[in-house]
Amino acid sequence: MIGTIDIYANKTLGNSFNDIAFDPETYKVAEAMKKSKEIAKNEYPDGEIKSTKMVVYSYPSIGAMTIIKDKVTGVKHRIFVDAYTLEEVEDKPATETEPGVWSMYEMKWENGVEENLKEWEKSDQLTKSIEQAAANKGVNINAAVTEENIEKLSADAVTPKASGITLPVTKRGQENDVYCGCACCQTIGEYICDIYRTQDYIYDFQEWHDHNNLSGGLSISDAVGYCYYTQQQGGLGQRGTDDDYTLSSMDAVGEINNNRPFMSLIKGHFRLCYGYLSSGSLVYMYIIDPKPVGSGSYTIERCGANNEVARIYVRPS
Repeated sequence: MIGTIDIYANKTLGNSFNDIAFDPETYKVAEAMKKSKEIAKNEYPDGEIKSTKMVVYSYPSIGAMTIIKDKVTGVKHRIFVDAYTLEEVEDKPATETEPGVWSMYEMKWENGVEENLKEWEKSDQLTKSIEQAAANKGVNINAAVTEENIEKLSADAVTPKASGITLPVTKRGQENDVYCGCACCQTIGEYICDIYRTQDYIYDFQEWHDHNNLSGGLSISDAVGYCYYTQQQGGLGQRGTDDDYTLSSMDAVGEINNNRPFMSLIKGHFRLCYGYLSSGSLVYMYIIDPKPVGSGSYTIERCGANNEVARIYVRPS
């Protein structure tokens, strides 16, 4: 598989495009669905399985969800199995330091239908302008793509000019389920400060945690502290490091233009933004996701897609 594209098919969820993931690991769909059913039957032997389907249980993580109903009490239980690792995922809410289960759709609804419809309209206008320009140039968008048609559609009159930067940042995967923040701090330290430290070291920094007794991941304040503490104290010495919740597109562009990758957080998970692409009124972020464990992955995500909850800007002063 070359990649995947996530599209919102309902205009009440906002802009139609969410993200593109490159070279993703192959989902083990059949195995995940089989295992979730087996776990459900073992844990609730008197229950009735109502459904089993593939879901995005914690963006961007995908897995099988089995719903089983207790025949006596009528209570329904959910069993999740990750489609990459085939490990059971506890059905608990994601927190700042703990991975868990959360719905992207519910988060999109928090933005409000009116704002989502505005985002969809911007996306729809761009699509219609390209379709109209293609028609004006005699290009049938429903026909097979040819080199001649691509050349016609490459003109500035058809597609808005795009500009952007990607920084040469090393992709590092997190070494276990809770080391996403450690992996991002490790990568930023290498790029900005030319300092390499292990993910265990970062997790144990200032004795905030113990890698021999894992208990959740780094918090936002942990990551800010590690980047802020002086190098003599074992940190990165970036005294202007700060957390941000405005999630501005212009701020993202400014950080990358100043040669500074930054941490982009979604619920229960750290990622790293290492570049941007600006096209018309839309800005896309180039993301290094430290998941899957041991490898990491690349994605392009629309800035303002309502997935982010916070950022950490790592600045010298």
